[in-house]
Amino acid sequence: MTQTSKAFNVEEILDNVPLLSSLNNTQKKQLSKELVQIKFSKGDDLMKEGEEGDSFVIIVEGKVEVKSSKAGHLAFLQAGDYAGEQALLKSTVRNASLTAVESTTCLVCNKKNFDKIKKSVKFAKREGKRLAFLTEVHEEKLEKVSEKSEETIEWILNCVNDNLLFLKLDRTQRVRIISRMKLIDVPKGDILIQQGDKNARTFYVCEQGSFDILVDGVKVGHYKRGGCFGELALLYNSPRAATIVATTDSKAWEVSRNVFRNTVAQTSREKSDANIEFMKQVDLFKPYLSNELLLICDGLEENKYNKGSIIIKEGDDAEKFYIIKEGSATWKKSNGESGDLEPKSYFGERALRTKEKRAATVIAKTDLILLEMKATDFEALLGPVIDIVDDKIQQYQKMTDRFDELRKQSSESIVNNNYANEDGIDNKKNKITTEKNDKKEELPRDKVCDLKDLVTVGVLGKGAFGLVTLVQDPTTKKSYALKAIKKHQIVELGQQAHILSEKRVMEKMHNKFLVNLHRTYKDKLRVYFLLDVCLGGELFTILRQRRYFDEPTAKFFTACVVEAFAYMHAKQIIYRDLKPENLVLDSDGYLKVTDFGFAKEIPDKTFTLCGTPDYLAPEIVTGQGHGRAVDWWTLGILIYEMLASFPPFFDDEPIETYRKIIRGHVKFPRYFSAEARDLIRGLLRNKPTKRLGILRGGADNIRKHAWFSTFEWDKLCDGSMKAPIINKVKNNQDLSNFINSEEDQQDEQALPVSSADDFGEEF
Repeated sequence: MTQTSKAFNVEEILDNVPLLSSLNNTQKKQLSKELVQIKFSKGDDLMKEGEEGDSFVIIVEGKVEVKSSKAGHLAFLQAGDYAGEQALLKSTVRNASLTAVESTTCLVCNKKNFDKIKKSVKFAKREGKRLAFLTEVHEEKLEKVSEKSEETIEWILNCVNDNLLFLKLDRTQRVRIISRMKLIDVPKGDILIQQGDKNARTFYVCEQGSFDILVDGVKVGHYKRGGCFGELALLYNSPRAATIVATTDSKAWEVSRNVFRNTVAQTSREKSDANIEFMKQVDLFKPYLSNELLLICDGLEENKYNKGSIIIKEGDDAEKFYIIKEGSATWKKSNGESGDLEPKSYFGERALRTKEKRAATVIAKTDLILLEMKATDFEALLGPVIDIVDDKIQQYQKMTDRFDELRKQSSESIVNNNYANEDGIDNKKNKITTEKNDKKEELPRDKVCDLKDLVTVGVLGKGAFGLVTLVQDPTTKKSYALKAIKKHQIVELGQQAHILSEKRVMEKMHNKFLVNLHRTYKDKLRVYFLLDVCLGGELFTILRQRRYFDEPTAKFFTACVVEAFAYMHAKQIIYRDLKPENLVLDSDGYLKVTDFGFAKEIPDKTFTLCGTPDYLAPEIVTGQGHGRAVDWWTLGILIYEMLASFPPFFDDEPIETYRKIIRGHVKFPRYFSAEARDLIRGLLRNKPTKRLGILRGGADNIRKHAWFSTFEWDKLCDGSMKAPIINKVKNNQDLSNFINSEEDQQDEQALPVSSADDFGEEF
């Protein structure tokens, strides 16, 4: 190892290190002055496992092997890669050794200078898998709540106005939640919230008095009247981040998670049901099914206009489509034609289709409430009725021609009230040609021996409720993954229905891009899922070893997920827990989606709060109900993480992650291609109805995106495309791509449960 004087343009090198793309030019210049260039000869150790971490390295040229005493070879690092940050971030010893396999030059940053940049750089977490959560919300008996004056309600509304979890709620939802709040007394010195409490379920608004905020016993802040705290508890059982103690005799308004989530869900359902019933009465939408109407309702925005307001003006460009929800309007043309528009009338669609200027002026005859849709969303969301609209436009043109003919014959003014609006109203029902379902050919399920006859080969991994082992059918010699679930743990958590739901969902699916279920078993202690085994390894492990993927590699894995989701959505099943931890490779390097614990068959919306924090869609965070669109959001997160090594909304504080998710502003590293950025933006649209995959065309919007312009989808689907990463698999008993610690391989004792708590005859 020698310090080298070879001339390198350090700032240019830093520009090409993906990890440092978030640093601005000033920060990079400051960092470049602190870096030392060191040359390592072949065989030199850059770092040694077990030593205390005191430096962070960026590889400039050469090649380095990463290996550990427990797992052996892990990865090769080359120019642009980095190492050593984990030991510096947590002040721990090295968990692997780095050895130069050829002459290698590095830029080395010591701990002092590393501490200056670590807050400005996002490092991928490589030490453990991210856990998902499922928040069960139960109906509660209405408790007696504190009476509130209108003045108090308005005051609390103002307090929570900018709070994260109230931000996207409408006034009705907020008022209903506030009406359920209880006023509690908190004497001086009482602890309202205890740091570390894992059973947190309550949110507070300070009504009177004051509270100190303590972290590890040190005061870090203060709440007074109007202060709000505890919102993370409204999401799930996350440990309290601080202690809140009353410094005077105080009062606070409180609301529980159950009350909050149930109120939001109930009001959302009521609003959706009312909107659907209204839309069914609008002629244009009568052919739609309820779940289709729900999607359209989500794409409409409600706006109010005062009497006399001009809604659209003759001759203007067409920007929106309108439906009258309440009130009435008048339309008129420069040629003297005019008429009235009543509730359930719609107007504006002709100009959106023909791209012509507005043909009439529309004025609010009374105070008016309109449902509006922007031109950019009109065709995307109203695909099935476009033919109806075009047919009506032709009728309107015939009507116009007829007007002209009659004017030549008579000077009388002729107005046909059946065609009073800009585009005309036709009450005839039209058949809608729905888009072809994205269903793939079903794969046959294997016939497998009984549980007692399966031969155990070894351990693949440890799940939340037991081990996943590699087993073999002695008759067919086929290998499978056997997922064992302890009954007593499931019963203790009340998750029997959840496990049965997972089984039912998996039985409805069989596809080459999914880890498929072949059989289930049960004994006195456990229930078992017999699954496809994928011996190529976990994407999570591969991504953490390689830090990030190049775009062709990420593109291949993305395409596999697209095919999986298209198949699932065609069966009205949503997945809800996409992340590298739930993706595995088969022996040919093809990716499969696994772990269907959160998968659910839904025709429209569900309100269950579940998922992995980094991957939550905004509609799950806010609790407004979600459907298929959440899966396309998670795909956008996955693409970003595969290319950058960290998710786009990552933050050390969970509540800040959710704040970033709701805001939806994505910052891209400089090295992302324009096509990748555009696809990710299209998937990470805050409004679910505007995401690619949901718009007219479904998954084809992604398949045909510019990022996939040269991608051969047919070869992917028939298996003839060569995968970018193919880990060596010697045979169907090879466990070498699954590295498990001794702790992972130990299965805690399973306990019996009473027959009353068993899982019935489904297993």
